Amino acid sequence: MTLGTTLFATLASRNFSRLQTEIGTLQARIASEVRDPRPSADPTRAVQLSAAKEMEATLGRYGANASSAADRLAHADVALGEVAARMRELKDVVLQAGNPTLSDEGRAGLRIVAESAREALFALANRKDAMGQGLFAGYAAGPAFVKEGDAVRFAGNDGQPVAQLSETLRVATSLGGAEVFMAVPTEAGPRSVFDLADDLVATLSVPLAHSSPQRSAEDTARLSLAAPPAPATVRFTLTGPGGSVEIEQRLPGSALAAINAASAQTGVTATEEPDGTLVLGAVGRITVSDMSRSDDPRDVLATFTSADDKGGWIMPARFDAASLTDAFDAAVSHMAEQRARAGAFAASVDTQADAIRTRQTRIATAIGGLEDLDVAEAVTRLQQLLLTQEAAQQTYVKIANRSLFDYLR
Repeated sequence: MTLGTTLFATLASRNFSRLQTEIGTLQARIASEVRDPRPSADPTRAVQLSAAKEMEATLGRYGANASSAADRLAHADVALGEVAARMRELKDVVLQAGNPTLSDEGRAGLRIVAESAREALFALANRKDAMGQGLFAGYAAGPAFVKEGDAVRFAGNDGQPVAQLSETLRVATSLGGAEVFMAVPTEAGPRSVFDLADDLVATLSVPLAHSSPQRSAEDTARLSLAAPPAPATVRFTLTGPGGSVEIEQRLPGSALAAINAASAQTGVTATEEPDGTLVLGAVGRITVSDMSRSDDPRDVLATFTSADDKGGWIMPARFDAASLTDAFDAAVSHMAEQRARAGAFAASVDTQADAIRTRQTRIATAIGGLEDLDVAEAVTRLQQLLLTQEAAQQTYVKIANRSLFDYLR
């Protein structure tokens, strides 16, 4: 290849252009304080940086999940705190309703308080989080609880929303509505808070307000069992001079045979009048107590009167003041336990959120180490390039100004 002035100028121009590009790129890196992001510049660093950025994005998602979980659990804690307050309010009503000197007007006032608390419980059970999702509905899109006649039914599901807070840790972000509101552990078995509230309202209303779970008479009494709307089984304890026995009878039907069958144990005999009323006789005191019916009505179950017409209605045993007090004690304790569970979930979320922030700080430091430019080293390199550029330009000028005759001399 022949070396001429034109080719020399072309080669020099290319070298100057490459050098100027490198200088400009380095100046831009110094200004931004960021290393060359191209994988070709440092393949090992590029792989490390890619992995670090992926982890940074993952931690960002975990952090967002933790924030959402903390917010949802905070809503649940507030709701459960209000539910607990309502249960304590209902318990206070039970205690006041047990006052034997309470007037009908006072009882009506307590009933209004109980009805208001019952409606508040229903609203709290359907409380939603900031995203509009039911706090106690599981994965159901609709309300957690719905009213069906006078009863409240759980309409959610048993799903428990969780938040992914690390590669292996998943934390629940709510409590199951059925467990919180429908499973208060009472002596009679699991009961819903709505049933307990309805029982209380019923005891403050006629006829239960004027009924008793136990009636007694001397020597003789009249017992009339209320007819159920559908076949049901009634149970009660009959106590006479000889002792006590539990009587069980399928209704509609007469308990005459069952009472007389236990006469040797109780000392109580029975006869039946044409209208179905049982006339009980004994030499001594006759008591009917602990009455219940399989259809669990909120109504009187029987009428019991003595020979001098003293006595009155008998209500289910669960409406007794002591039974209601025990049931609401259990409900208050149950709600405290449920709120403690929600608090434990929230504490787990807070702890993991701190761990996520620590990991994010470490990843940010690692990314900074991979991305940040060593400015001192870059400035030194820039000075070298500028010096090289200046020397090359001076050399080019000297050579370009010479001719063949200069070399031949």
